[in-house]
Amino acid sequence: MAAVHRHFLLLGSGEFEPWAAEAEQFALSKATGNGSVAIIATASGREGDAVFERWLTLGLHHYESLGIIGQALPVRTRADALDVSTAKLLDDVSMVFFSGGSPKYLAQTLARTPVWDGVQRLLDRGGVFAGCSAGAMVAGATGIGFPFASGLGLLPATAVGVHWDALSAWWIRWLRDLAPRRLPSGVRFVGIAERTAIATDADSWRVFGAGVVDMRRGSERRALSAGQRFPM
Repeated sequence: MAAVHRHFLLLGSGEFEPWAAEAEQFALSKATGNGSVAIIATASGREGDAVFERWLTLGLHHYESLGIIGQALPVRTRADALDVSTAKLLDDVSMVFFSGGSPKYLAQTLARTPVWDGVQRLLDRGGVFAGCSAGAMVAGATGIGFPFASGLGLLPATAVGVHWDALSAWWIRWLRDLAPRRLPSGVRFVGIAERTAIATDADSWRVFGAGVVDMRRGSERRALSAGQRFPM
């Protein structure tokens, strides 16, 4: 059997907003499964019932507006992520979408659980891993210190930065200069601006949205905008 390309869709911010439709439809066009999307809002699990439920509801309404079936998975705590019956809900969907919040909490909740195993099965059969903000960061390389410590290794040689053009935030200004230079030599950095996304296209990434993607590897640095591609 031919090897299956793993499919990813990573957003810097702005999940469930109209701008993201083009990137999501592009990603889904290449996916196996029944065409539906599983929505997981774990990253907001510590922010209270109203916030957690709001993200799930926004996701359901967003996909309904696109004519796509959405399914909200109740994964708020590690106990939820350990539930095998919840994990099985990922077996037929075409995409799993992780919305934003705390990357540390998201990674700690999902690591070594049946739900995370289900995500990896989805990828192995040709489904799409999609995430925004914290949901994007968790896909990155594992074993890297702050601020990339939340990576669970789906992209073992890439560290993911998000909200990368939000310069009003002091931590983004600090990270833009210092953090990428602290990465191991074998790890590439990809910083995704707000309302900007990257999606895999065979052996490359394609950029969508209004902002710029800051790609760095060693001394190489590229700024990429909508429609441009860079290697996986």
